[in-house]
Amino acid sequence: MFAVRSARRVLALGSALVATGVLSVVAVSSPAAATTAVLNATVDCYNVDYSGDTRDWYPSGLRVVTSSPSWSTTVGSVTAVPATHSFQFSQALPNDAGYVGVSAVCSGGHQYDLPGSTGLTSIPAGTNVVTASWGCSTGPVYPGPWVTNCSLQSVSYS
Repeated sequence: MFAVRSARRVLALGSALVATGVLSVVAVSSPAAATTAVLNATVDCYNVDYSGDTRDWYPSGLRVVTSSPSWSTTVGSVTAVPATHSFQFSQALPNDAGYVGVSAVCSGGHQYDLPGSTGLTSIPAGTNVVTASWGCSTGPVYPGPWVTNCSLQSVSYS
């Protein structure tokens, strides 16, 4: 009889928790599995010096940047694409990255060469792979350094 009474109390408590929403809040508050998106990128230097100075052909100081959370890393392994003088690479992005862009320098022969804009693009929720290409151009900023600005050329998500 004691067991029957205890079982009824447990069932009554469970029903009350479901009715008030307390049990559903506990179920919703459990953490979801974090996902990491992968960036497959191509970065091209547009203003190439074809007169023999090959330092401008490929981007240097190549970095991937994200915001939300703010994060930046140097790209390690790249594959050169000689036909377009570009680099291709893959990079895992941090969990919950909201935006991604690239930073590069496309001039090697000036005294001061700096990266400029990164061409950020948003990453929709639930994205596993971002495939994007950036074009970068370098120009002087009078009376100061040469700055390479990168802009997003194409992007797709899967």
